[in-house]
Amino acid sequence: MVKVEGFLGMYQGATVNLTLVTPEKAIKLAANDFFWQLLMEDGQQQNLKMEMIAGCGAGMCQVVVTCPMGLLKSQLQDAGRLAVHQGLASVPSSSRSYAISSACEASTHKHLSATLIALELLHTQGLPGLYQGFGATLLRDIPFSIICFPLFANFNSLGFNKLTGKASFAHSFLSGCVAGSIAAVTVTPLDDTLVSIYPLKPQAYSALCNKL
Repeated sequence: MVKVEGFLGMYQGATVNLTLVTPEKAIKLAANDFFWQLLMEDGQQQNLKMEMIAGCGAGMCQVVVTCPMGLLKSQLQDAGRLAVHQGLASVPSSSRSYAISSACEASTHKHLSATLIALELLHTQGLPGLYQGFGATLLRDIPFSIICFPLFANFNSLGFNKLTGKASFAHSFLSGCVAGSIAAVTVTPLDDTLVSIYPLKPQAYSALCNKL
């Protein structure tokens, strides 16, 4: 990827992440805390069933942001690869090593942004166009939150210090790493399924480039 698209090709879709990850995390954490307080009885500290339900609610709420975020990021990443492949398609295989740089230069002149892709989807498909793969996103995000939040709460409680009334930063950090890793590994097959749902087709890329 670095050879074909350059170093910046590794960061295709970074703008989408920077713009939408903040509200996505805010929604997820706030929703989990809201449902946790709503479901827990007064004075009750640990209840795995209620923690899982709270995580489920958080996962459902965050999809409002993660679905269009994942779609736009995937489309933007595919656009860069398609630009290079289209530039090489008409070049003989023996000359393709020399055509890589020119194809990359051509792709930079037809730079696609997440905003352009979003506007095109809204224009052609309306708001539902931004929520392609909504069901698959639910199937990924809900299990992740159901697994991650209860695991973190229980791992973190193991390091509870009675003197300070909380776990140490190092213990909380390690608990988050372990819980997040287990949840991520568990839902990886669902994530792969989601990514395959909305690849950018070559004709769609050409239509977008013609608007530039």
